[in-house]
Amino acid sequence: MGKYVVFSFILFIGLFSNCSDDSSMAENDEEVVVPPENEGLDETPEEDGMMDDMPTPLTTNLKTYIFGHSLIVHDPPLIPTPSNETTVPHWLHVLSEAGNMDFSVSGQYGFLPQHANLPPIAQWGFDVVTPAWDSDTETFAQANFNTVLLTAGNFVQYRPSDLPYEGDNPNNFSPESATLQIFDWVSEQEPGVPFYIYENWPDMAPFMEQFPPTDTEFENYNTYLRSDFHDWWLQYYQNLKNARPDLTIQMIPVGPIIGKLLTETSLNTIPVNMLYEDDAPHGRPTIYFLAGLINYMAMYGIPTEADFQVPETVHSEVRESYATLVPFIWNELQQMEDADGANLVFPETP
Repeated sequence: MGKYVVFSFILFIGLFSNCSDDSSMAENDEEVVVPPENEGLDETPEEDGMMDDMPTPLTTNLKTYIFGHSLIVHDPPLIPTPSNETTVPHWLHVLSEAGNMDFSVSGQYGFLPQHANLPPIAQWGFDVVTPAWDSDTETFAQANFNTVLLTAGNFVQYRPSDLPYEGDNPNNFSPESATLQIFDWVSEQEPGVPFYIYENWPDMAPFMEQFPPTDTEFENYNTYLRSDFHDWWLQYYQNLKNARPDLTIQMIPVGPIIGKLLTETSLNTIPVNMLYEDDAPHGRPTIYFLAGLINYMAMYGIPTEADFQVPETVHSEVRESYATLVPFIWNELQQMEDADGANLVFPETP
C-alpha cells in the first residue's frame, strides 16, 4: 500500500534561454549564495478525518542532493528578502527545525543535460541551511546522501519527454535519457538512494500579454498547469519507473498542488504579483514556502508541525490559513496515484 559540474554549464542555444534560465548560475565551484465542488481550506483537520492518526515518518534525517534550477533555488530574487526565502532549502530547514528533524542539503544549478555532465558539485550556499557536502574535499560517494531530488525545465513540455531536446544537443539527450544517466551514476555512487522528481510549475509567458496576468490569463495558466503540463510529468515519471524498476523513484507534484491552492481555496485572494515576480515565473517567498511545505510532507512522510509560526515574509493569507492548509496538502499527497494505482509520492512499504 502506498505511504509515501566541477563543470562549466553548457549553454544550449535556442533551448535553455527560456523562462527558468538562472541569471545566478555560476561556473566551476563558485558558490551561489480539482473539482469546483472541492471545499478546500474550509475543512478543518477534525472534519476531514485524515490526520487522526499521525503517521510514522519515513525518516527524521534528510541529507539531500539537488539537481535543480531557479524554481527550487531562486537567488538572488528580483525583490530582496532578509535571507534565502525564495529557495525551497531555506523553508525545508526552517520547517525541519520546528519538527526536530535533521536537514542538510547541497546542490547545483542547471537543466537535465547539464546535470548529466557528471560528477556534480556542491555549488549552492545558504545563510542558515546546513551544507551536506564539500565537493572540494570529498567525493559524492563520501558525502553519504540519503535522498536525491531533481527537476526538469519548465518550458520543455511541448514535446514528449522521450524525444531529444531541440537546438544544440550534441549528446542527443531527451529529458528521460539525461535523467536516467543521472540515476545510473548516482546509484553507482550511493546504491539504493531514493530519487524524488520535483514537478515544478510552467512558464507563464505564453499565457499573458504582460506581467502580472489578468484573472482570465491566470486561470488559463493554472488550467494548463493541472492538465497537459501535469500529464507530461506523469508520463515522464512512469517511463523512468519502467526503465529502472529496481530504483526507488517518487514524484512530488509541487506545481499542481500550488495551482489548486491558488485557485480553489481562500489563497485565491492573493494578488499574483505577491506570489510571483516575473513571467518565468520565479516565485516570491510565499510560493517557495508552499513548495517547502509540500516537499517536507512528501520527503519526511508526515505533516508539518501544527503549531508552526509562519514568518511574516509569507503572505498573511497563508499565515492565517496555515492550520487548514496543512491537512489540505497532506490529503492531496495521499490522493496522488500513478498509472498503476500506486501512490505517486510515498514509497511502497512492506
